[in-house]
Amino acid sequence: MLEGLIWLLILKLGDALANEAAELGKSFLVYEASALQDLFGEIRKMKEELESMQAFFRTAERFKDADETTVAFVNQIRGLAFNIEDVIDEFTYKLGEDREGMFLLKAIRRARQIKTWYRLANCLRDIKADLKRAAERRHRYDVKGVERDAKLTSVGSSNRRPTESVHFKREDDLVGIAENRNLLMKWMKDEEQQHMIITVWGMGGVGKTTLAAHVYNAIKTDFDTCAWITVSHSYEADDLLKQIIEEFRKNDRKKEFPKDVDVTDYRSLVETIRRYLEKKRYVLVLDDVWSVNVWFDSKDAFFGGKLGRIIFTSRIYEVALLASEAQIINLQPLQNHYAWDLFCKEAFWKNENSDCPPELHYWAHKFVEKCNGLPIAIVCIGRLLSFKSATFLEWENVYRTLEMKFTNNFILDMNIILKVSLEDLPHNMKNCFLYCCMFPENHVMQRKWLVRLWVAEGFIEASEHKTLEEVAEDYLTELINRCLLLEVKRNESGYVDDFQMHDILRVLALSKAREENFCIVLDYSRTHLIGKARRLSIQRGDIAHLAESVPHLRSLLVFQNSLTFGSLRSFSRSVKLMSVLNLQDSSIEGLPNEVFDLFNLRFLGLRRTKIANLSRHIGRLQNLLVLDAWKSKITNLPVEITRLCKLTHLIVTMKPLIPSMQYVPSIGVPAPISGMCSLASLQTLLLVESSSEMVNYLGALVLLRSFSISKVQGRHCEKLFIAITNMVHLTRLGIHAYDDEEVLQLDALNPPPLLQKIFLQGTLDKESLPRFFLSIGTLKSLSILRLVWSKLQEDMSCYLEELHQLVKLQLYDAFDGNKINFRATSFQKLRVLKIWGAPHLRQITIERGALPSLVNLKLLLCPELKLLPGGIEHVSTLEELTLNSTAEELVERVRQKREESISHVQRVYVGFVRNGELAAERIQ
Repeated sequence: MLEGLIWLLILKLGDALANEAAELGKSFLVYEASALQDLFGEIRKMKEELESMQAFFRTAERFKDADETTVAFVNQIRGLAFNIEDVIDEFTYKLGEDREGMFLLKAIRRARQIKTWYRLANCLRDIKADLKRAAERRHRYDVKGVERDAKLTSVGSSNRRPTESVHFKREDDLVGIAENRNLLMKWMKDEEQQHMIITVWGMGGVGKTTLAAHVYNAIKTDFDTCAWITVSHSYEADDLLKQIIEEFRKNDRKKEFPKDVDVTDYRSLVETIRRYLEKKRYVLVLDDVWSVNVWFDSKDAFFGGKLGRIIFTSRIYEVALLASEAQIINLQPLQNHYAWDLFCKEAFWKNENSDCPPELHYWAHKFVEKCNGLPIAIVCIGRLLSFKSATFLEWENVYRTLEMKFTNNFILDMNIILKVSLEDLPHNMKNCFLYCCMFPENHVMQRKWLVRLWVAEGFIEASEHKTLEEVAEDYLTELINRCLLLEVKRNESGYVDDFQMHDILRVLALSKAREENFCIVLDYSRTHLIGKARRLSIQRGDIAHLAESVPHLRSLLVFQNSLTFGSLRSFSRSVKLMSVLNLQDSSIEGLPNEVFDLFNLRFLGLRRTKIANLSRHIGRLQNLLVLDAWKSKITNLPVEITRLCKLTHLIVTMKPLIPSMQYVPSIGVPAPISGMCSLASLQTLLLVESSSEMVNYLGALVLLRSFSISKVQGRHCEKLFIAITNMVHLTRLGIHAYDDEEVLQLDALNPPPLLQKIFLQGTLDKESLPRFFLSIGTLKSLSILRLVWSKLQEDMSCYLEELHQLVKLQLYDAFDGNKINFRATSFQKLRVLKIWGAPHLRQITIERGALPSLVNLKLLLCPELKLLPGGIEHVSTLEELTLNSTAEELVERVRQKREESISHVQRVYVGFVRNGELAAERIQ
């Protein structure tokens, strides 16, 4: 991880240099300009030094386990890197401090800073000298060198892969693979398909090699020859082909492989394999493949053959796509009963039938639960426990050790899995992955929120054609495709919205993060573990007593709601250089003024807090990128918010907590008007109130990607829609009318071309509706449409059907007609349809061929709807149906399962009213 730290430092140094011209231009005195020039010169030299050393750091980090000298060197460099970061962050902080106050006060303060600039420049000179001495010391005492260490490591016995033993497992020892084994066996024996590529992919330790080895050993005698190759992480194409040749030669059942063949170059290797396989039946397994290039470097050798089967196992999604969709096995963690069986086989192998003693049932189930179905974890922990005393107290001690995240013997094989995965990650993703271990166990992370945190932490490298958030989303997709993060939920457009880190990977990542001083997760009062950790996640306890223990802290994430005003004040006084402060879901009701002295702050997270007011001092946070107060209590924004010129995401919304069966929208806040033009960097603006003055300034916010505005009146529409038309990057648009009587005039709205989501709340002008639907029908990316209070009549539904790209349609108190007819060709891509509040709706008809992709149908608050939608039996894709506050006779028929037309639906819910709100129970 040193490589990732150095890369992050290079970015920080570059950011500091970007301010050089501006800061020199502000200098009041010749002496100040000279001191600043000296400091900027040292920053530039340090950046050049680190860039030159970066490649060496990558090698040193990879092979530090092979040599104690390298370990010491890496630790020294890491300490010096933190010292560099301290210098740069103090410099940034002092610049922010200098911006405060009247002109005379600024001048006095900047004159006093001259000594600081010289001191920081001298610090960088000293650090550079220490870097040089550390490198010389390593060279003096290490005659082997890192590259020799690499060779020794690659051939040493310590590098034996923990999965090699799976080739020798008995069938009785294999658990939970029957379905996938049978599928794989079926493909292997399929005589109709001459050549077939098969991929087995999943996270490290999930059992890919075990499955492939079992099938390989069972069927290899049915083929003329076979080969199993565990692919080296840094393979060479020639060496790979030579290995394949040797395996084919060794396993040639008819002994027809030519002897003494000249295989000295790539071409002869390919020709040898092709000629040999010309009339052969063969199976080749390429195990643990990390790159698609493995196939493209060798595929020319496998064009012939009578019948060929090539199996790839990989934890990389891109490799999985080498096979056709029908020949991909995505291996998942074991189901609970299989996990229990495997644990008992490993932990109680000395017992008859591998039975678990009754007195150990409690802890045995706790261990299995901790493993979350990951076979490698179950096996490692089970083996460890099989050599422990079979007593309640002994097993409890082992569990407490695991729970406190201390490394133990059982971690060894799993640590290899994580180590290999981390080493393969690009340096700019390693920090992103480790960051995820800061969240609580089984915590569901949300895509947009996490990528904004990554950006604020400085983990994301700028791209010419993408925003930092878009690059961060690419990183996230890559981590999911590498099975380092687990998908929890995708949205209707196919993007992963929610995801988790497997608990075993989290344990290992936490160990790595603590070792690297990357972060610490504190769920016990063990402040001595914090050390020089740069990031702190509080999951239990108060932070007040930590204030003096964390001077190096840059990020604080709070995941408990007992945070107090006083503890946050004392913490903010002591930790001046923080860049991320996330207080999401805490019970705090206000921010102390000390928070606004954190001039380096880039992310302020106030989601779902009880904070009702933002101080005017918010304007001091000149480096703030994200202010996230979604569903907080804030009712207005101070005018000083417009001083935050770097702000990219401004999210302030309220959600009234009133019991209601009607749809309750979020409420926006009044925003400063005249200064909105200065927020030209904004990409997200949710949710501001409209006014005649406000809409005049919105045209300056041309970088917006996500924008919602409330309390819109008809007289605002023309200017507002012209401004929106200029927001050419916009992907999400929300327009909320002043109330349900206000009519939105849509004539002037020319929707930006990249729009994906549109939320309209208010009565829609009937005269402008046809043109509006025609214009949004041309949007190629439009996938979600929500209409609220629209007062649509039956004759308007035909315009909705022209929105061919829709995957989600929500009508909230929006339909006033008696019937809806979905014509045969309508809504071919729609997956979710929700009708909430249609008081006159009596009939829904679905013609055959309509809604062919529908997965989820919700019909809520439709009291006159006495029949199920006609033709619903034709919607074979429907997985979930919810009926709530429809006619009682319909609900009763469905509850008694007298409706045959929905027998194919997997999940059926019928509703009732509880405490003034809708609730539902599953009856199918």
